[in-house]
Amino acid sequence: MAEKTLSDYIEEYIAYIDIKQSTKQSYKKILLAYEAYISNQTSTPNRSDILKYKEYLKENVRAASVQKYIVIIRNFYRWYHIEGYGANLAEGIKGAKIESNFKREALSIQEAKRLLTRARFLSHKSIIGKRNYALIALLLTTGLRTIEIERSDVMDISLIEHTKVLYVMGKGHDDKDSYVKLSETVYNIIQDYLMERSDSYEPLFITHQSKKHGTRIKTRTIRGVVKELLRQIGIDNRKFSAHSLRHTTATISLLEGANIEETQSLLRHKNPSTTQIYIHRIDKMRGDVEQKVSDALFDHSKKKR
Repeated sequence: MAEKTLSDYIEEYIAYIDIKQSTKQSYKKILLAYEAYISNQTSTPNRSDILKYKEYLKENVRAASVQKYIVIIRNFYRWYHIEGYGANLAEGIKGAKIESNFKREALSIQEAKRLLTRARFLSHKSIIGKRNYALIALLLTTGLRTIEIERSDVMDISLIEHTKVLYVMGKGHDDKDSYVKLSETVYNIIQDYLMERSDSYEPLFITHQSKKHGTRIKTRTIRGVVKELLRQIGIDNRKFSAHSLRHTTATISLLEGANIEETQSLLRHKNPSTTQIYIHRIDKMRGDVEQKVSDALFDHSKKKR
């Protein structure tokens, strides 16, 4: 009987774990990518090989992805060891430090308007410009995540009691069981893009390059579109990203008078404490405690204390 290979053990592990099928496929893809890397290095992997793979990942994917990959590899090797197949090579190997999304800055209303203006200007030049304008308008007005944009289809646009909506598959969901409302302006921007496309492709946003024309746009592309447009309006800082547009939606919502419950519903946060962070940010922005301390220390017009 032939000796089992690493890919054989991966197949057995994927069959063993009790998770939904789509997640199994994701885990399998990650583990097979690891197996492909390792097979080019050695036939008998050890701990140092996994550490080398982690460094390879750091150079090629985001910190959040490195963390995810290492956790999956650790779980695989824990199972591998428990089943008696060999040592737990990944025990104690740490993932990557992930910078909290809340360190991402929100745009001011003026900056958000400049971003929209730039995207609208470019929309007159090409179909990619029209797509990118629709992306920016949708991100800024609904607070959608990039993955929710990627998953959206043309048929997800619907009508509920005379209100145009887009059904979305939220974070951690298997179905498109929630929706965001589309303003008339944003709906028209999206329709302008779709009319220009004039095709029967399923995805709401597609790639327009010749080799991949018609394929579903990916989150990496969306992030790249946002970063490039931000640079074009003079914002070139790692604290500003596609996720900043979600923060911008929340911040503008609260500044324009929406309460915490309305903003929580808009962003589809399960935990209200997540939305509460935006309240703290706005309170901090509006507060002048530092100025009062400075006045107490440096304002000589006041009587000495």
